[in-house]
Amino acid sequence: MKKQWTVKTKDTAVTVGEEDGVVRVVSFRLGDTERGMPTELALPDAYGKPDGPAEDRIPFRWTLVREEERDGELKLLFSDEASGCVYRAEISGRPDLRGPVEFSGLLSNLGPEEIRIYPGGTHAMRFAFRDAPLCWTFRKESGVAEGVTWHQNPSIFFPGTGIYQTRLTPGLTEVSSTNTNQDFNQGGNIPMVYLDGGSSGAYAAFEWPSCRLVCSGEEGSIRIGADLGEDFSTRIPVGGDFLVPPVYFGVYDGDVDDGANIFKRWFFRVKSPWNLRENPAEPLVQIDAQLTPARAKELGIQSVKWDYGWWSREKVDGNPATFWKSYEGSWKYRASPDMNEEESDRYMKRVGEEMRSAGVNWTVYTLLHDSLRPLEGDDELTSVGENSHPDWFTDRLIAGICPTADLGNEECVAYLKRKLPQFFVRYGIGTWRSDFEPIACRSDKKNRHDANGSDVQYWCSRGFFDLTDHLLDTVPGFRYESCSSGGSMKDHATFCRASVFNNDDSADWMSLRTTFYDSSYCFPPAQLQAPCNPDTFCPDCLQHYAGKMDKDAGMRAMLMGAVMFGSWCGPSGGRLPHDLEAYYGKYIPLYNEKIKPLVREANLYHVLPRPDHVHWDGVQYGRDDEPENGVAGVLFLFKPTADNPTEIRVPVRGLNPDRTYHVRFYERTSQSFVTDGRTLMRDGLLCRIEEEYGSEIVFFETRVSG
Repeated sequence: MKKQWTVKTKDTAVTVGEEDGVVRVVSFRLGDTERGMPTELALPDAYGKPDGPAEDRIPFRWTLVREEERDGELKLLFSDEASGCVYRAEISGRPDLRGPVEFSGLLSNLGPEEIRIYPGGTHAMRFAFRDAPLCWTFRKESGVAEGVTWHQNPSIFFPGTGIYQTRLTPGLTEVSSTNTNQDFNQGGNIPMVYLDGGSSGAYAAFEWPSCRLVCSGEEGSIRIGADLGEDFSTRIPVGGDFLVPPVYFGVYDGDVDDGANIFKRWFFRVKSPWNLRENPAEPLVQIDAQLTPARAKELGIQSVKWDYGWWSREKVDGNPATFWKSYEGSWKYRASPDMNEEESDRYMKRVGEEMRSAGVNWTVYTLLHDSLRPLEGDDELTSVGENSHPDWFTDRLIAGICPTADLGNEECVAYLKRKLPQFFVRYGIGTWRSDFEPIACRSDKKNRHDANGSDVQYWCSRGFFDLTDHLLDTVPGFRYESCSSGGSMKDHATFCRASVFNNDDSADWMSLRTTFYDSSYCFPPAQLQAPCNPDTFCPDCLQHYAGKMDKDAGMRAMLMGAVMFGSWCGPSGGRLPHDLEAYYGKYIPLYNEKIKPLVREANLYHVLPRPDHVHWDGVQYGRDDEPENGVAGVLFLFKPTADNPTEIRVPVRGLNPDRTYHVRFYERTSQSFVTDGRTLMRDGLLCRIEEEYGSEIVFFETRVSG
């Protein structure tokens, strides 16, 4: 090709060429090995009249008018004379890091009139494979993990395997799609795929919450195409723009864990929120507001959360089934029925001061819903009353009652950008915890999006990210925490902003352990929070015990990523049930001191099969350097039932072959020994649990500790 440009990461190089108006990715190399196949650069496809029929669309005829290379980034500017539109394609890499190359774009309507665009495929890449690879896709599992019987209703079993593998032979296509629907276990897949060739592979991830990755088998290659939906279109006003969200494409040597670790380390350093990266206390250990802030601090807990319903104790229309579901957009404390507005304000200020004095973060559950009540001043989202804004809400009813805010409405977003910072700063709230579909999956309104259009999720996403970016930029120390009907927002665009994410909405330790296993292929473990009801691992809790193992196993399982506890039995006389405080005091300091640095900085290996809650399972962290605290790795091991031998040899990965390790069994100390990394990684680790069921934490330490 006549013109060529190359974008590099630490180990890959992507070359783009242009000739006679055609722009292609001509090479995708890992070191000296070609892993790509020539692929035409995907540019927006067509446009038409704002309300015209799709069959009258006009193809864009893009002409390259300018290119710019700077600091590892390539920008190519295209223009279409007939429409007056320009399109800026950006391709970037980090020369100092192993990881993917990022493709994104921005279309600007500089023409004389509003248009409708039909972007078609937004990005594409072809990777070379001699033999058909396995295409790995991942379910969000936002409610309960697939393959798990939910402890709240033992008659309900969620079928599936969470992780799916399809051999992409020529002619076969696998579509991985995601959306913002937050109904239980809905929302589709995590927007990421791995192409597993055994000893090498490739991956793609779409940084958007409503999109598709389409993987097609070809002779000798796989094509990955990205789009915002098969029939997506939207209107762009004069002077408006259309963001083409980023897609990350990467290649690697080794198995999927090798590729995943490269990707996740890159994401953590480049994309995860700055407060997560820069604060070694992250991810914060969090509990519900069941202990005083001072007592929580004593146990090593770093954040206290107000959960659902603090704004109201009323029933809508006297219906017991609607308990708490009122005033959801008002953000005033009403849990005490006799408390007036002034007393509520004083109370919340006092709570914020108590949190600050104790040195713990305060997380507050704040919904973007219609409060369904007349305004009490200019501080509520409502469709009711003289000064209300019914046009700010969708026809999407949460729990059949509360409409969710339509963030495609720019006035609504502007209001939230003004009021939410005031709310968080006034009361000293450090973390916003969202829930219940802050990005609406549908709307009957017409604003930036069409009424009931294919673009509703796109523009509501633009509004939501505009809001969260504003909060992160303007509120000192602000953290965003995504609950959102469990893990319904498991997408990389939201992970760029949320310090932590719910694994799922089950509160069941067995389900959470399973969704962590699945989702940790796609996201940094430090961002995967296990919001666990610890009563589910307490055998003396008749109401909530999930029927497997014991408190130690449950506590150990919850330490694998980010930690959050909330007993559904709740405290009595200021004390938690089931001796939970003793277990918090035992395990949370262990997590903060020895495990959390690994969750942040080590590689994660899925060394045993996905939990089926019958056979041995486990995961392992490993790093090959000399960590400051001397802990270079940890194995979490579970023997759920007696249907297992008493011994298992577990693979060990990610350590330094030339370093000596003190292998320390946390409970079964008699099995501890000293050896070198080479022997461990060659032979694996023999572990023995003689009891009917049990669990273990094994540390790999580079020096003797107390």
